[in-house]
Amino acid sequence: MALATLNRQQLDGALHALGVQAGDGLLVHSAVQFLGKPDSGMTLYLDSLQTLIGTHGTLVVPAFSFEFAKTGQYDPATTPSQGMGVFSEFVRQQPGARRTLHPMQSVAALGAAAEALAGRDTPSAFDDGSVFDHMLQADFKLLLLGADIQAASMVHYSEQRAAVPYRYWKEFPGQLNVGDEWQPRSYRMFVRDMDINPQLRLAPIQAALQASADWQSVQLNHGSIAVCRLQDFVTATDALLRVDPWALVANRPETA
Repeated sequence: MALATLNRQQLDGALHALGVQAGDGLLVHSAVQFLGKPDSGMTLYLDSLQTLIGTHGTLVVPAFSFEFAKTGQYDPATTPSQGMGVFSEFVRQQPGARRTLHPMQSVAALGAAAEALAGRDTPSAFDDGSVFDHMLQADFKLLLLGADIQAASMVHYSEQRAAVPYRYWKEFPGQLNVGDEWQPRSYRMFVRDMDINPQLRLAPIQAALQASADWQSVQLNHGSIAVCRLQDFVTATDALLRVDPWALVANRPETA
């Protein structure tokens, strides 16, 4: 199947139809390979989003990397993201991008709130007062740019709050390059229990959001773009986990 071309008019039209507008804060997960071949490369997505949200909006992408767990070193300026997609890495490398200090679950931000977001440094990336907590309180939207709901990192915020039984806390000490000075730091993650090796399926969250009309999506070439408010995402996820802490695990143990 030939790869369709994607132009600015098509992308602007899709995003506008989903209600992306001036002043929006957007947490963007992407798999842009499904949306077609952009006629101006990754710049097409960045220019479109920045134009739509304007100078008062903020664009945030995940910049996760787990090298710190292996090497014990993390430099926010140079450590590349891993597995977050080409658009996220493109945003991270922009001259004005600001990146948070969490060495494994960082984000990169551009726009009005980038400086404030980058200044949030909590032991877990999903703690109260964290960058994800701030985006939630500031009524950011989740934008899935070709990615499906499986990519939504905000699920970890609800998992942590629900103290789900298939994860446990783990500390990660190491060295961070902060202001051109390497400093000893320790961070934590609510990691998967590999004895269980939980396989998450987030389709129930999308189903709940669709049932309450809080999920909007449009098709674009061989993929789709979807939007919901982070507050609606968390509300739906919290409700599922409150009823059943295993609700998002496809391979739940028989004893659970």
